[in-house]
Amino acid sequence: MMKKALKGSLAAAAGLALGLGTSGIALAQDGEAAPTAVTGTYQLIEKGITLNGEIPGENMDVRAQLRGLKLNEGDVRLVYCIQINVGMNEDVDHVESTWEAVGVDNLPEVLGVLLAGYNGSNAAELIEAAGASGEDLGDFNEAQVAYAGTQAAIWSLTDDWTPDADPTEGGQGVDNAVTKIKDYLRATEPVDEPDMDPYFETDDSEAVVEGDTYGPFTVSTNLGSVTFAQPEGATIVDENGEAVTEFVDGQTFYVKFDEGQSGPVALTTDSVIWTTPVGRVFVPVNDEEDPGQNLILAESHEEELAAELEFEIAVEDVPATTPAAQPQLPQTGTNLTMVAGIGGAVLLAGVAALVLMRRRAATAGADWGSDDDK
Repeated sequence: MMKKALKGSLAAAAGLALGLGTSGIALAQDGEAAPTAVTGTYQLIEKGITLNGEIPGENMDVRAQLRGLKLNEGDVRLVYCIQINVGMNEDVDHVESTWEAVGVDNLPEVLGVLLAGYNGSNAAELIEAAGASGEDLGDFNEAQVAYAGTQAAIWSLTDDWTPDADPTEGGQGVDNAVTKIKDYLRATEPVDEPDMDPYFETDDSEAVVEGDTYGPFTVSTNLGSVTFAQPEGATIVDENGEAVTEFVDGQTFYVKFDEGQSGPVALTTDSVIWTTPVGRVFVPVNDEEDPGQNLILAESHEEELAAELEFEIAVEDVPATTPAAQPQLPQTGTNLTMVAGIGGAVLLAGVAALVLMRRRAATAGADWGSDDDK
């Protein structure tokens, strides 16, 4: 005997088969050009403070300029240098890469510094936390001092840079403030590389049937949010039974089916928010003779991705093993034996493809070598 059962919540209605490579570049379908990761162009935000010091075997006085990258959608985000002895090439684009590909030492410690350091908007708070409030900054402002202290901490990790007895070009107050910030940030804990692969998963391991409602589902995602239109034939609700139109990380939701519903219902996304997190690294796209400086992102970059991607909650015939014990939708007699199953994995594939396809459009024209290399 066959009975109706709800199976495959949020399964993608259209099969999208793009995957993610370890370098952040999607694996294209046959005949398609490979989409690229996020790219940015260099921007000088503000002149910085010269730091006096050395790397092993060499004097190294360097200027901690406040640097930024203008990313895909036009936002300028604060970045720091992670190669003290490589010049800054200001005329080339930078493309998102992985820590492994960059090969810079101590990046988990650097990310710990970044998460506590100057991010473009917290100079006063950082100076206070480092115990440097009240120092005479002379001709320099709080942002320049906060950036210099953070950059000094980063270079001490990536290049073993150590300051001289006179650590900056400023007066004693600037010397004190930059040193205190550097020392404060060096005491932070290391943090693992952030996940650059977008994912969306739902867990229904604790879900139960309550009348015409199945749940809870718990969302796990590194997407900022996914908004959607309510489907015909069902309503996505929260734990209070209130309709919701957005999925975010950690959210709990339920699927409430309409009376008499016995066919598939479709869920269509309106938009997806993707965040490029603090700690992502960007490398110059140019020839090896003039490599340019590798950069690390100090503030997250969020962009809204337009989306019209359908997901389906399908109703299928399945064998009924113990009819009397199976839960019923009371008005229709339909068995509600399982919602989700493979749904999270399929949704993940769809959203990942969507994000990377959007990135490809935003970064068209990046130089990835000759036609033979693509």
